[in-house]
Amino acid sequence: MLFDKHRNDFEEYLKTNNYSDRTLENYGASLKEFLAFINKHYPRINSLEKITKDILLDFQNYLLNYKTKEGKHLANKSQASKLNAVKKFFWYLMRNDIILKDPTTIIQMPKEEQRITRNILTQAEVVELLKSIKLNTPVEIRNRAVVELFYSCGMRTSELCNIKIQDIDLKEQTILIVKGKGNKSRLLPVGQYAAYYIQLYLDKARKFMLKGRKDDPGYLFLSTMGNPLNKHSINKSVIHTVMSNLKINKHITCYSMRHSIASHLLANKVDIAYIAQLLGHVSLRTTQRYLRIDISDLQKMHSQYHPREKE
Repeated sequence: MLFDKHRNDFEEYLKTNNYSDRTLENYGASLKEFLAFINKHYPRINSLEKITKDILLDFQNYLLNYKTKEGKHLANKSQASKLNAVKKFFWYLMRNDIILKDPTTIIQMPKEEQRITRNILTQAEVVELLKSIKLNTPVEIRNRAVVELFYSCGMRTSELCNIKIQDIDLKEQTILIVKGKGNKSRLLPVGQYAAYYIQLYLDKARKFMLKGRKDDPGYLFLSTMGNPLNKHSINKSVIHTVMSNLKINKHITCYSMRHSIASHLLANKVDIAYIAQLLGHVSLRTTQRYLRIDISDLQKMHSQYHPREKE
């Protein structure tokens, strides 16, 4: 495809500057989509200098009207992510004197929607969930350890999947997140229950996952084929499996577990600054957007303190 050399050079620049694997993947996919759009709708464009502000606006309009296979429009956050990749690409081109003008200055980022997350677990539901996970097989032991650690630390799915055995200290009950979002590392506390079930998993289950393989990848949590878990497999093989035995009418994912622990800490009067540090948020604004008051809490406060309700 035209401009592949510049795209490859840009991706090499990101790698050299230690951008996270997730950023590399997202930027790479977004740029391929943008360049495919140029190739399809503007086939006569044979130079990056000829990509104008009008073309960028046309691409932004394309994203606005794009529909998935399910007939849904892209969320504003998804549109912004793709546009950010394009803006960063043109910034790189300007920085290296490949172009003289940046056409992306015309772009105004779509506002992020205020998401209302209904699919988070209550504290009672989490207890019910954990107690429902049997410990009869290596897979069940692994699943219990995964869910306990998720709920203990509130880490991102990618962070949990990337944990290596050397990153966790069960005696000190800490875990090191190496190169989390923004390529930043942080040290997290591990609760006593999570530490207990991780030790049980290491003693009783992890060898089963390896199935005699000599090339141990070193990751803490493995699939039954001995491979590191990823976002898809951990949602399908772990979260979906443990939820299938419960009569909880909620679509629970790894993100739900992360959101649940944050909400529960807030409800138990934990300072939002500590919650932000646990979640790995650089800005408290991110945490404030992330922690929306649950409707049941709002109804309780409303009935107790609203002057009309108190009459």
